[in-house]
Amino acid sequence: MAVDGVRGPAVPAKEMLYRAILYPLWWAEKQNRPSTAAFDAQVFSVDIASLTTPKKTRARFNIVLELVEFPCGGAREIGFDAHHELDENDPDNQAHAHVYFDQYGELGDRRRKRVIRRLAELCVVVPA
Repeated sequence: MAVDGVRGPAVPAKEMLYRAILYPLWWAEKQNRPSTAAFDAQVFSVDIASLTTPKKTRARFNIVLELVEFPCGGAREIGFDAHHELDENDPDNQAHAHVYFDQYGELGDRRRKRVIRRLAELCVVVPA
């Protein structure tokens, strides 16, 4: 997370970001994409795809149901701002970034879910 309120460098728009889907609630089976629950937070963790591999991202977790990727620039356009920051729990992971959803607390439930759904719809499954 931001140290002393200062965020790390912004992830370039051209980058792809990996999000590990760790819980069944985070997956919308019928749509074959993440559910809104996978992104329903003011801040969540991702890996910058160009700085790692799908195998390395998966290996950091006990169980990964799916691994998805989405474009940083597309996410930023709808209000999700990624910053390259260390993971306090895994400081060796040089690909780690936090995605900030600054409007999270300002939007009502319906509008927040709509924006989060748009992010989920940007995601594609990364083959194992």
